[in-house]
Amino acid sequence: MNPNLLKQLAIVVKQGSLSRACEQLYITQPTLTRSIKQLEMKVGAPVLVRTRYGVQPTDIGARLAQIGERILAETEQGEEIIRQFHSGYQNEFVIGIDPLWEFATVEQMTAFFMRETRYVFHFRTGSAAAQIELLQKGELDFLLAPAHLSVKQGALERQLLFKDRSGVFVGKKSPLRGAKKVISQAVLEQQNWLVAGANAGFLDRPSELIGLKAASMAFTGSIRSVLHLLNTTDMLVRLPARLALMTGDIQPDQMIQVEGPLGPRRDIALWSRVDNLERPDGMKVQVLLQDFMKNLEASIPMFELPL
Repeated sequence: MNPNLLKQLAIVVKQGSLSRACEQLYITQPTLTRSIKQLEMKVGAPVLVRTRYGVQPTDIGARLAQIGERILAETEQGEEIIRQFHSGYQNEFVIGIDPLWEFATVEQMTAFFMRETRYVFHFRTGSAAAQIELLQKGELDFLLAPAHLSVKQGALERQLLFKDRSGVFVGKKSPLRGAKKVISQAVLEQQNWLVAGANAGFLDRPSELIGLKAASMAFTGSIRSVLHLLNTTDMLVRLPARLALMTGDIQPDQMIQVEGPLGPRRDIALWSRVDNLERPDGMKVQVLLQDFMKNLEASIPMFELPL
């Protein structure tokens, strides 16, 4: 079967319109119609049906369009690999990063990896639980994410390289800002809370601190919204304290002392698949990432946190 027919079908299904697909493919509608008919002759059944909302795939059409999507993706990846080869790069590595880590270390990370000329780095940001799953599937090569997670980890290697601990932060409009005393559980339960990393897989749960009162907002894989609310409201949130203070968007007097034990560890680890380290280039990149995180660990202040 001609793979171009499957690629064209995939684009028609994605666009939901023959005319819009023609615009993307830079071909005329009669040419595209002939391609679809040629594919339908091969199948012996329709692959598309017209509806009031445009064209929709039949069951067999949807299955073939999925194959076409994969062909399109592989083609684009092949073209990018050729460009990388001609640009002198040896390999590409996909690295997952925690949203707060990316925001807090953006200057150091971009400066460090811009100096590396041997490899292409593709960074993906997302919640720890989702990223661990991608790492297990082989869609990531490495992951910079919290070390202490209650998610299935499988045959993964974890190296704890950046120390941190959970802390409680209050919005700039909170009367608790700048408090010099320990805040009691009774007071905490009366505050307006939000949850960051709602589905990230952390071992500690928000309910362990804020009691029975529900948080009015929860965020997964987002940090900009959390920082905005801390700058404009009286809401409270639990965050990795060292990284949060590194952002510069949160002031030290917004972190309060709370009744009870210290906040749980929120250390950052370098996660990798064991089989990935068998690749010579994989081992070199692992050392590169280790050096970056160790240098950051040594250069960033502890902000008087008990680490």
